Amino acid sequence: MNRTRQRAQRIAIIGIFSAILLLQTFVPFLGYLTIIPGMPGISLILIVVMVGAILMGPRDGAILGLIWGIVSLIHAYTTPGTVTFILFTNPIIAILPRVFVGWLAGGLPRLLAKTKLPQPFSLGLTGLLGAIANTMLVILLTSLIFMGNSAPLLNLLGLKGNTDNLIILLMLSLGVNGIAEAIGGAVVVPLLAIPLKHVWDRRQL
Repeated sequence: MNRTRQRAQRIAIIGIFSAILLLQTFVPFLGYLTIIPGMPGISLILIVVMVGAILMGPRDGAILGLIWGIVSLIHAYTTPGTVTFILFTNPIIAILPRVFVGWLAGGLPRLLAKTKLPQPFSLGLTGLLGAIANTMLVILLTSLIFMGNSAPLLNLLGLKGNTDNLIILLMLSLGVNGIAEAIGGAVVVPLLAIPLKHVWDRRQL
């Protein structure tokens, strides 16, 4: 396939994935599963970003992550009065973990391919580590940014504003979501990525 056609195809695929991300973000239940009202939901968008990154590589994966982060930022401003609003209206928290996850999911399968691991295992590991990286980065960045001013976040949940409660809150809420996302990533990412990657690789010939 010539480079002009590859570039056009790449732009088209990014556009398709971006449209899916928009639908998942703004159509209820397509992108997030809310278990605790007011808290960030379990992200299904994460799986879509990782699958797209696996198909197209780390650079385009980072672009998909950037798009997800920007959409998350916009979405947070449309849901005021929630923990999601307080966390993800911060561009650093909303964007940086997403970009890293897209880059990681695009590059890790290529690295693991050199180890001769079975493809389902390497893609499952990619889904697992990508989800864990997203959760841990959100927790880390939130801790750093809100450690000196945790009162708004904690008062929203009726908790006393101190650092210990902030850490407990983050570990319980985001940690529970992170476990669910990691399991989902490990199971669902290979199921979606393997057949799509087979088609993608054939189209690159």
